[in-house]
Amino acid sequence: MVHRHRGWGAHLVWAASVAGLGLLACGKPQTKAAAQHPPEEDPRATQRAANPNLKAIAVDGRRCDVRGRRSDQVDLDHDGRNDMISIYESDGTVLTCRQADLNFDGRVDAFFHYGEKGELEREQFDLDFDGHIDIGRIYEGGELVVDEQDYNRDGYVDAWRRYEKGRLLRIETDRDADGKPDMFAHYVAGRVDRIGYDLTGDGRVDEWDHDAAGRMRQAERERNNAQGDEAKAQSEEPAAKAEVDAPKEQPAAQGDPGSDGSASPKQPQQVKKPKVQSPKDAKSR
Repeated sequence: MVHRHRGWGAHLVWAASVAGLGLLACGKPQTKAAAQHPPEEDPRATQRAANPNLKAIAVDGRRCDVRGRRSDQVDLDHDGRNDMISIYESDGTVLTCRQADLNFDGRVDAFFHYGEKGELEREQFDLDFDGHIDIGRIYEGGELVVDEQDYNRDGYVDAWRRYEKGRLLRIETDRDADGKPDMFAHYVAGRVDRIGYDLTGDGRVDEWDHDAAGRMRQAERERNNAQGDEAKAQSEEPAAKAEVDAPKEQPAAQGDPGSDGSASPKQPQQVKKPKVQSPKDAKSR
């Protein structure tokens, strides 16, 4: 019997839409590539020791340990191998973890972590299938509160997207790779309102850019205008081509058959009438 958990499918669909359609899981048979090779030593350990501010974006396995728990595995692509695993507490009633493979390559690409009551607490995805997590999403009370993203693929968080009641409030970016955000883009109604910069590394904004919103709106207008011009040109192109390719009607020649097959009548020749002199003109002569 396969246990199902409400709400997880939408999150997996979101990940699949970004990475490509598919699902997989841990707990694969030993024929899988991921099970054949032991995990390599993490080369980022030295970096973390040198800079404690760096936050590795790695798999959170606290609730994904199958020991003492029940697991259900599913073969979603019907290839004879399990593609997804759901892990429950020992009594099988509370879902603690679900793992899946987005591209059926035998390695886990998506991780879903659940709280004590079965509510979603965290998602993690490897969207470029390189074996490292690229984005993590944290939930509180069923609502998304923050995204952790690794833009430069170095294994550390360098961007945080913070939300309130499902609305994006702020994007914090670590531009110098020291593990701390130094650029803060604030959003209002889904649009950039202002951008702050930390120039001293103390975590506080030293300089504000209030013109960023205007520049972005201008860029958006220009982009929309360009797209509108392109769409208009594409819509006019077939009509212009049809006009060029359409055969032109030739006027029927005199005496040639007309459109109804009958001969076109010849136009009568105009006869010039002699000019009659008036009596006044004759007398003058």
